[in-house]
Amino acid sequence: MNTRNKKSITTKVANTMSGRPTKVPVLKVTAPKRNASKRRSGASRQGSIEEDAIRFKSIWIAMGLVFVAIFGRLAYIQVINKSYYQGKGNSLITTVKKEPSYRGMITDRNNMPLAISAPLTSAYFSPHDYAVEYYELKARQQDLQKSKPSKSVSRELERVAKRLQNMDLAKLSALTGISVSEFKNAVRINDNINLADKEAVKAVLPTGAGSHYFPLMKNVQPEAAQPLIDANFAGVSTDTFYQRYYPQPQPNAQLLGFMARTNMTDGTHYQGQAGVERVFNDMLSGKDGEVMVMRDAKNNSIKEIEQVKPEVAGKDLQLTVDSRLQYILYQELEKVGRVQQARWAAGMIVDVNSGEVMAMSNWPSFNANDLNSLSNENQRNHALMDVFEPGSVMKPITVATGLKSGQYNANSLVNTSPGSMVVQGHTIRDHGNLGTISLRTLLQKSSNIGSAKIALSLPATTMSDTQKAFGFGAKTNLKLPGESAGLVPTPEQNEIARRATVSYGYGLQVTLAQLAQAYSVLGAGGVMHPLTLLKSTRDNALNSSSTNNVSVPFAKPAAKQVIKTSDALTIVDMMTSVTEPGGTATLAAIDGYRVAGKTGTARRTNPKGGYYNDQYRTAFVGIAPASNPRFVVAIMVEDPRINKFGGLVAAPVFRSVMKEALRLYNVPFDKPLSGKETTTTSIESVNDL
Repeated sequence: MNTRNKKSITTKVANTMSGRPTKVPVLKVTAPKRNASKRRSGASRQGSIEEDAIRFKSIWIAMGLVFVAIFGRLAYIQVINKSYYQGKGNSLITTVKKEPSYRGMITDRNNMPLAISAPLTSAYFSPHDYAVEYYELKARQQDLQKSKPSKSVSRELERVAKRLQNMDLAKLSALTGISVSEFKNAVRINDNINLADKEAVKAVLPTGAGSHYFPLMKNVQPEAAQPLIDANFAGVSTDTFYQRYYPQPQPNAQLLGFMARTNMTDGTHYQGQAGVERVFNDMLSGKDGEVMVMRDAKNNSIKEIEQVKPEVAGKDLQLTVDSRLQYILYQELEKVGRVQQARWAAGMIVDVNSGEVMAMSNWPSFNANDLNSLSNENQRNHALMDVFEPGSVMKPITVATGLKSGQYNANSLVNTSPGSMVVQGHTIRDHGNLGTISLRTLLQKSSNIGSAKIALSLPATTMSDTQKAFGFGAKTNLKLPGESAGLVPTPEQNEIARRATVSYGYGLQVTLAQLAQAYSVLGAGGVMHPLTLLKSTRDNALNSSSTNNVSVPFAKPAAKQVIKTSDALTIVDMMTSVTEPGGTATLAAIDGYRVAGKTGTARRTNPKGGYYNDQYRTAFVGIAPASNPRFVVAIMVEDPRINKFGGLVAAPVFRSVMKEALRLYNVPFDKPLSGKETTTTSIESVNDL
């Protein structure tokens, strides 16, 4: 406002105050003029509307994308990946419980059980779970009593009262034989607390050791636990599994093996750990079933919902062994082992005509029903796992090599004078000067020199080739764990000493099973029937998928001709002289039968090199009846301390075992009965070192 205007206003105000009339001018207000820029801005109103439309479309597009993302996520969860989320939800209220399958039986050739699975049940009581349910029912009862009476309330009250009545600890005591006071001390029920106060209830619940685990019954027959199961008592749970039981434990221990728990992550924690149980575990064990069960907040199973996977019982397995012969063999091995104070003893019985193992046992043994008796030593199957230098029991194979070569026949003679010979600085001796002897006498007197001369008269590899053809240097067909293949060296032409020593059982390594198989070849007329242990399988009666219970035989490996039938039978006839007067094993003779066999006594090898001077390994392998061979029995006694010769230690065991085998199978006599048996042998005739 300028000075002139200020003055005019002041004058007007003064006149007004003095009472003089004053003419008030009318002020004309003129709107300020817009500048050019403002006019241009006001002229762009159409552009602002366009910008708003873009913003509007952008917002709708963004909202559309949000809805697409939301619906896409819903489609992914409910349609594409619904099974995953359903599984997640189910895992909160359900769980899959394994149902153990029934393990198949192992039987002998006569269907006598050697290993069976018996179901056993254990029952447990959870004082904590019992108390939780008790307090919940009591609180529910109080709430219902305060409710307005109605039929539904009455029915619910009756149900709760019935359940509380069923929780009487006296009833649990009567079912288990455990005193009521023990249960009361475990659950510690307090009826004076405020049931509406959850913290107060939680404070009196059982805690600590035994609050969730109070054993009621352990490993009892299911029939004994059934009344407790039927009672449906609060806090009681049961666990059933199949316990393996061996009716004839010690004789079959190393052959069958045993069952033990493992740390397998797939839940198969009870498996075969050795022998037949281990090799055929998958066949015997079958497949566990799976059942989906609903669980409560305390992870207790409430009820079964559905069977996810049916259980498949394992197959029954029939072996070729005869449990009667197993028992007899073990008895005799234990007897000789204790009497001779030996380290161990092992034996086998083989059916000559089929290669079937009729018995295989070891001493010392263990009780597979009580694994506390198990040790590293007594669980070894020495017949398969231990390799050794066989000694003189290899001499029939040496004679077979000579006959096979065509350079020797049944009437051939070998000069052994003067009773010793030196080969590359190594002295080979007989027990005295036997002079010029036949092959029959070579076996009867167990001549080392005669054996060496046969070997040295043949090409360098001939002996080892024949030994391999008889099965030495390779595992048998038994396929049991831990079996050794042994070692058959192939000497060079200039390795004269080695060529000589392998002929009488030194410088090579064999197993007792290989010896039994080789002698079976001789008894079978030169035909190799590979050893077999499995006879048949059949579906178990508990196997729901089984349509029948017919046995399915195992396929037998093909037989093959190793040497001519005439040569094999000639050697068997020659070996009868070993058990006749003047032989090294007259204690192996059996009245009424012609017995063919061979003794073997070898020095035990010293781990530090060379051989022990006072430790021996004695063996006898024999065939009977020699006229029509039926069985081979192989016996090995390790480090006997009373006697050292195979004819004195192993031969009597052979006789006892073979005699019973022939009797049990009604094998006809092949020579007249004399009414007496040899009880002594001539030490002078022993020459099997």
